Amino acid sequence: MKKLAIFAAILAAALTLASAKKAKKVDPYDDKKMHPTDRSGLDKWLGTNRYDVLDEAGMYIKPVIGKIKVKKGNFIYRRGTDVAGFRIYYDTTAYTVEMAEETRKACCDAIDRYCDDFENKRLDRKAKFDKTRRVYGSAPGYEEYGIAIGMMNYKAKPNFHFGYAFVDGSPYFVIHVAKAKNLALEGRSTDLPNLESIAQNYYFTRAQAQKLKEFICEENISLFHAEEAEKIDELKSDAETDDYIEASGEVPDKKKKKAKKSEPVGEAYDDTEEDLTERDDYTEVKM
Repeated sequence: MKKLAIFAAILAAALTLASAKKAKKVDPYDDKKMHPTDRSGLDKWLGTNRYDVLDEAGMYIKPVIGKIKVKKGNFIYRRGTDVAGFRIYYDTTAYTVEMAEETRKACCDAIDRYCDDFENKRLDRKAKFDKTRRVYGSAPGYEEYGIAIGMMNYKAKPNFHFGYAFVDGSPYFVIHVAKAKNLALEGRSTDLPNLESIAQNYYFTRAQAQKLKEFICEENISLFHAEEAEKIDELKSDAETDDYIEASGEVPDKKKKKAKKSEPVGEAYDDTEEDLTERDDYTEVKM
C-alpha cells in the first residue's frame, strides 16, 4: 500500500507538471520568430528583408479626419513562419497588419460569417459600430510601423477585432486594430519618442475580404512553406555537387552570379487613393 501511495503521488506530480507546461502561454509573435538572426547586418541596419512583399491588397480606411477612402497596399508573408497579412499606409504612417496561424484562422472564419450574414440579410444597419466591429470575435495580432516603408522601426502587439459596419448604406467587413504600446523601445535608453500605435479600422467589400481570405488561409500559406522547403533542398543539393572539369587549353567560362534582390529603403510604393466607387448593395428583407 505504501508503494502504491508513493506511485500515486509521483503520477499526480507528473500530471500537474504536464498540465502546467500545457497551460504556459506561447507568444505567437516572439521576437526571435519575427526577427531571425540569419538576416545580414546590413538588412538589420536598414530594416529590410523582413518579409516577402507579394500581391496588391485593396481596402478602405477611416482616417482620423474625413470619410473612408480606398487605399492600395500589399500582401506580405514572413519567410519560414506562419505569419502573413498586409502592409499599407494609414494616414501618414506605414503599418503592417500581421497574423499568426490562429489569428489567420479567426479572420477567415469571421469573413465566412460576414458573407453568410450578408447573403441571409442578418446584418443590422441600426447597430452601433462599437458593437458590430467586434461581433465576429477577436485575436492577438502584430504590427510594425513608422513614417515610411523603409523606416518601420516601431512594433506593437495589439488585439485584432473582426466585425462589420455600414457606410453610406453599404456594409463592409471590418478589421479593427486596437491602440497598443510601442514595444520597440522597451528596456532601451533612448531619447526617441515612445509612440504608440493608433487605433485603426480597415474596411473590406465582400470581394476584397474574399481576396484577403484566399491569401491568409492555411492552404495558401502552406504552399509558401512547401516552396521554401524545396528551395532549401535544392541549395543543399547544389552545395553537395562537385564540379569537375578536365584540364584543357581553354579556360572555362565563369558562371555569372545573379544579384540577390532586396527591399530598398524608401522603395516606390503605390499609395493611390481613389473615390469610394466599389460598393455592395444591401437591401433588407421586408417583413
